[in-house]
Amino acid sequence: MEKAINNKNKSIALVSNNYWTLYKFRYDVIQMFLKKGYQVILIAGKDLYHQKFNDTQIKKIYLPIDERGLNPISEIKTLIKLYQYYKKIKPDLTIHFTIKPNIYGSMVCKFLNINSISFITGIGRIFLKNKSILKNIIIKLYRFALSNNKEVWFTNKMDRELFIKNKIIHKSFISKIVPGAGICFNNYKKSLRQDKEIKFLMISRVLKYKGVIEFLKVAETYKNNENIKFMLLGALNDDDPEGIDREFLNKYIQNGSMSYLDYQEDIMPLLSNASCLIHPSYREGMSTVLLEAASIKIPIITTSAPGCIDIIPDNSYGLLCKPKSVNSLRVAVDRFLELKDEDKDKMTNKTYNHVKKNFSRDVVLKKYEELDVYIN
Repeated sequence: MEKAINNKNKSIALVSNNYWTLYKFRYDVIQMFLKKGYQVILIAGKDLYHQKFNDTQIKKIYLPIDERGLNPISEIKTLIKLYQYYKKIKPDLTIHFTIKPNIYGSMVCKFLNINSISFITGIGRIFLKNKSILKNIIIKLYRFALSNNKEVWFTNKMDRELFIKNKIIHKSFISKIVPGAGICFNNYKKSLRQDKEIKFLMISRVLKYKGVIEFLKVAETYKNNENIKFMLLGALNDDDPEGIDREFLNKYIQNGSMSYLDYQEDIMPLLSNASCLIHPSYREGMSTVLLEAASIKIPIITTSAPGCIDIIPDNSYGLLCKPKSVNSLRVAVDRFLELKDEDKDKMTNKTYNHVKKNFSRDVVLKKYEELDVYIN
């Protein structure tokens, strides 16, 4: 109680592309800050999820931001708005998420001498390209913006190593590995499946770099097997350059390769009834869906990419395949079909214990609690 009184006039700003990410991935963090007595300021692009935050201690500010846009005028407007907001509210600590808030917000904090934390929850698809003018610009912007941060957080070691390799941060800089949003084990329970049908489930935005095309092509090779089903669950992103359009998807639906469901707020009913989760992503920050599957002991097939291999370190935890490889994914599926039930149980128990120890919500919240040192 005494701590809450001491924090009464202190404020923490959380800044992101949209309110959906703050609600889905930072809700417990926000509640923790409120319980500690801080005023919480949320700054993000407006969407329907802003309605989820009704606490009187929460101040909501709507940021004009185009998540994927490259129009210089729009970007400058976003930067100016952040400067105006920060100068007016003067938060004691600002925590940035997603690439544009990390860069623009950190720049403003540097000019206004505001304590700032950047959370690199994923390096962005631009880093998947070997050479790119835009990539070089982003590296230079990151290098300048993050130089005055109190800390920079990463969801996996490989992303941190990439930032050090590109001289965005120095290896002596205070950087920490924080496992994304973490997973709350009390929320989920595995159902006891009775049917003999084998269900392979992929839960993802329908984007190329998530490995959707590889998933579809592997599913097609099993379309004549009545006991094996493939399902894709996730939102289409037609306006995204990496998006896969409905016409392409329909080809695999109509030929009986797989079934498709659009975005679902609650994925647990489907996930808990899956025989295996397939997640063939090219790269992740920290895959929430892998954590969710591990928390209810669903067997996993995923790639050896950053953000995936952290959860499935080797084939004793799940089955690994190479990113961008249809053949490698097909081999992993074949191997899964050969596994005995006791082998699957051994895998899922090992993954469950690994995730509970290293990726629980409590582990994540402790990292945020340590930020008090920059406020008091």
